[in-house]
Amino acid sequence: MTCFYRVTRTAEELKKDVGMGEVPLGSVYLPGDPARMCAVVRQVKRPCLAFKILAAGRRCERPADVEAAFQFAFQSIKKSDAVIVGMFPRYRDEPAEDSALARRFGPLST
Repeated sequence: MTCFYRVTRTAEELKKDVGMGEVPLGSVYLPGDPARMCAVVRQVKRPCLAFKILAAGRRCERPADVEAAFQFAFQSIKKSDAVIVGMFPRYRDEPAEDSALARRFGPLST
């Protein structure tokens, strides 16, 4: 299993990666993290399970954001890999929406 975002950075690592003096502590989801992680995933011979593709809800503001996250994930991992997506289906049918996106962009779509 691999997280798309490096949420375990120390304060010093975060300051270095962001290039700022004072950075708020807590989970930080940097936009460049998914591409770096996917490069590693593609090098691993075994199947990987990628999670936090939606940045813990931070990439869910608009349906187009969710679609772009699914598309990026499936285009950037190996065909033998899979994604794990957290859901909060209180206001929308997220299981149906996410399933449709996985069918649309996943390895069986081609």
